[in-house]
Amino acid sequence: MGVIAKQSGFAAIALGAGMVFGALNNIVVLPRAFEGNEVIWGLVRIMTSWGMICAAISTLGAPGAILRFLHRYDEGEREKSLNSILAIAAFGVLATLTILWKWGESWIVWLDPDKGELLSQNVHWFIVIVAIMSALHVFRALLTWKLRTAFIAWVDDLWQKTSYFILGALLLFDWVSLNAFVPLYIASYGVSFLLMGSASLGAFKGLSKGFNRSDLPRFAEFSAFRLFSGGAVIIATQLDYIMVGKFLGLEEVPVYTLGFFMGSVVALPQRATGSIIRGIVAEKINRDDHASIGQLSKNSARVNFLLMGALMAGIWAGFDPLQQLLPPKYQGLELVFLCIAGAQLISGLNVSNNSHLGYSQHYRITLPVNLALIVVTAAMNYLFLVVLKWGLAGAALATLGTFVWNNGWRLLIVHRKFGVHPFTWSIPVMSGIATASAMLFHWSAGTMGLHPLIEAVAQGAFATGTCFTACYALGYFPELRDGLRQRLSWWP
Repeated sequence: MGVIAKQSGFAAIALGAGMVFGALNNIVVLPRAFEGNEVIWGLVRIMTSWGMICAAISTLGAPGAILRFLHRYDEGEREKSLNSILAIAAFGVLATLTILWKWGESWIVWLDPDKGELLSQNVHWFIVIVAIMSALHVFRALLTWKLRTAFIAWVDDLWQKTSYFILGALLLFDWVSLNAFVPLYIASYGVSFLLMGSASLGAFKGLSKGFNRSDLPRFAEFSAFRLFSGGAVIIATQLDYIMVGKFLGLEEVPVYTLGFFMGSVVALPQRATGSIIRGIVAEKINRDDHASIGQLSKNSARVNFLLMGALMAGIWAGFDPLQQLLPPKYQGLELVFLCIAGAQLISGLNVSNNSHLGYSQHYRITLPVNLALIVVTAAMNYLFLVVLKWGLAGAALATLGTFVWNNGWRLLIVHRKFGVHPFTWSIPVMSGIATASAMLFHWSAGTMGLHPLIEAVAQGAFATGTCFTACYALGYFPELRDGLRQRLSWWP
C-alpha cells in the first residue's frame, strides 16, 4: 500500500483544497452570483454534462486501452503500441468534432426545444469543450499509467474548482459580465489541457517510430468495448442533469447540482485512491497476480468506507444549520444529499473490483450491464420525474438506484469469476457507527445559539471525529496506526 498511500496522500491535499473551494463556490458564491439567472448556471452544467458524454464517446475507448496494454511491452514496442492506440483516439475525436460542427445546432434544438435557442447560441463553445475534454481523457490515461495520479487530482480538483470559484466571485461582484462567464469557464479547461498536456509530453516522444500493426486489431477490439461499456457509465452518470433540465427546466439544474455536490463530497477519499488503485490493479493483472488483488480489494474498500462514512456523518449532522446559509430556493435538499452520498459509499466499496473486472480477460461481461445501465437510468428518472413527479428527490433516488444496479452486478460477476469481494465484517459495524454519530449530533439550526456556519462546522466535526475515533479504536484503520508508529516511536 506504499505507492497508494504516497500518491493518495498528495492527491488528498488537492482534493481537500478543491473541496473547500468547491463548497464555497456552490454554497456561497454561485447561488448568489446567478440569482435571477439560474438558467445560465444550468446552461454551464448541461454543456459540461454533454461535453463529458461526447468526449467519452469521441476517444473511442482508447484511454482504457492505454492502461490495459502498455504494461505488456518493452520500451520500443510500447511506443509503437501507444501510437496505434492514439491513432484510434485521434480518428474518433476528429469525427466527433466534424459531426458536431455540421449538425450540432440542429441536434441541440431537437434535444431541448424549450431552451434550444439559448443552447444553440453556445454551440461553438460546446465544440471547444468537447475537444478539450477528449484530449484530457487521453492525458489522464497516460498519467495514470505512469502512476502520476496525484498530478491529475491537482489539475482536475484544485485548479478546476479554484478557477470556477474565482469566476463565480468575479461574476458576483460584477467584475465580469454574464455573457463573458461561459467563454471564461471554457478557458479554465484550456489551462487544464496545457497543464496535463505538458506533463504527458514525454509519452509522445516516439510518435515517429511507426505503429504496432500486428496488435492493432486487439487494440481496436478493446477500445470498441470501452467505447460502449465505459461510455455507457458516463452517459448514465450525466443523464440525471440532462433529464432534470429537460423535464424540470434549466433553472432547476443548479439546485440539483448543489445537492449532488454535497453528496459527492463524500467521495473524496475514493477519488484520492481510485486512480492509483486502477493503475496498480492493471499492473497486477498483467503479472497474473489475482490473489493480492483480493486483499487489495478488501483493504481499499475498508479504508474508503471508513473515511467516506465519517465524512458523510459530519455533513449529515450539520446539514440543518448548513442549509440556513443558502437562499430559500436551494434549501430542503437533505434527501438529495443522502441518496447521492449513499450512492458514493456503494461505489467506494467497489473501486478495486471494478478495475479487476475491467482489465481482466472477462472484461466483455460488463458490456450488457453497462448498456442496460443507460436504460435503467433513463427509465428510473422518467418514472420519478415524470410519472411520480417527485422532483429533485426523484432524480437523486434514480441515481441511487442506478448505483445499486451497476455495482451489484459487478460485485456478483467478480466474485463468481475470481472469488474476490470487498466485504469484511468491519463494513456493517462502521456503517452503524457512522449512522449513530450523525444522529447523535444532528441538531436543528439554532440549538447552539451560534452562527449557522459555526454550528454546521462544529456539529460536523463532532460527528466525523466520533465516527473516525471509534473506528480507529476498533482497529479498522491499521494503515494509519502503522504509519504513526513509524514516525512517532511512542505511539501505541
